[in-house]
Amino acid sequence: MENRLVTVIRYLTMGFAILSFVAFNRRDIDEYGVIILLLFVINSNLRFFTFRNKEFLVFISLMLEVLIAGIAYRYYGGIALFYFIIAIFDGVFFVRDRLSILVGGVVLMAIFITKDSNPEILVLNIGTTIILFFLTLYMKYEHNQKLAAEKLYDKLKISEEKLKKTNMDLEMYASSIKEMAVLRERNRISREIHDSVGHSLSTIIIQLGAIEKLAKENGLMASEMAKGLSNFAKEGLEEVRKAIRQLKPLEMEKYQSIIAIENLIKEFSRFTGVDVRLGFSKEKKALNEEQSIVVYRVVQEFLSNSVRHGKASKVNIFMNFDEDKLIVTLRDNGIGSDNIEKGMGLTNIWERVNELGGQVQYSTEKGKGFLLRIVLNLQKEYVGEEYGYN
Repeated sequence: MENRLVTVIRYLTMGFAILSFVAFNRRDIDEYGVIILLLFVINSNLRFFTFRNKEFLVFISLMLEVLIAGIAYRYYGGIALFYFIIAIFDGVFFVRDRLSILVGGVVLMAIFITKDSNPEILVLNIGTTIILFFLTLYMKYEHNQKLAAEKLYDKLKISEEKLKKTNMDLEMYASSIKEMAVLRERNRISREIHDSVGHSLSTIIIQLGAIEKLAKENGLMASEMAKGLSNFAKEGLEEVRKAIRQLKPLEMEKYQSIIAIENLIKEFSRFTGVDVRLGFSKEKKALNEEQSIVVYRVVQEFLSNSVRHGKASKVNIFMNFDEDKLIVTLRDNGIGSDNIEKGMGLTNIWERVNELGGQVQYSTEKGKGFLLRIVLNLQKEYVGEEYGYN
């Protein structure tokens, strides 16, 4: 557990302990005293730098430190409290609460056993030890609360980023859906005009042609009137055709492949019950006939495999038109596999995409569904490069 204040206190206390050992010694420091002091320092640093995440070793180290501190104070003197402060701090911060209480009890027992002849000093040491123990517990509590708050903040931040991304995707999807709905409506209206008004005017022209022939036998004026009416109907028909051409945008041709895929998805969902979501980037580019067929067949094959082999209940498809490339990403929530074999389905997908010089990537893992990604170049012609699975 990282806590700068605790680290500073540890080393200050260790310094005071060493200073008291040297300055307030009861006897001359011999080689045994040096060994005891080195054992005290080495044991404390091993616990702090090496054993801190291993509770059992920390506990053994603390018991050893209490023993070393007791021997050092009993035979060489010093200030008893400084020998045990580090054990109190490490006992609270590096072990669980129950073991912390046990460590605190052992420290108090050691202070009492190595008591001074002056009872006032003993009371002072015991009281100070108890206060330091509860103060350290409070510091640990505050530190844990801070870590919990930081962890919660990180989770909220991650959730916020996901929500932002989801919101952007939804906005893009809604915009694309709106655009496609407008285009479909305009296309529907153009068909209705062509089927109803165009057909009616064509019929009028045919009938007027017959009237014109009959009128020649009965009068020149009737013939001229019928001829004029025929010309008027022809002009009206031309105006209708002109309006149709203006109403039906050229961009509609660009989206025929997407509309075909949407219809495929609707039929697939209706018959299988699988939830299939289709999304695409705001900017779209025209696909030629070969590209449209390949994308359609890839989606068709993926949907079939997701149900037949993956047992999927949900499929997400996203078409991203990126400058001169189309990137189609397909993902299902099926059973997945750690060892996938390239059967007829994947072979057909690879061959179709490879014929256009595209790339195929897939990944799967047991319990994590199947991911397929194809990349088609919308600008350049296929020059014979071959791409394999990555």
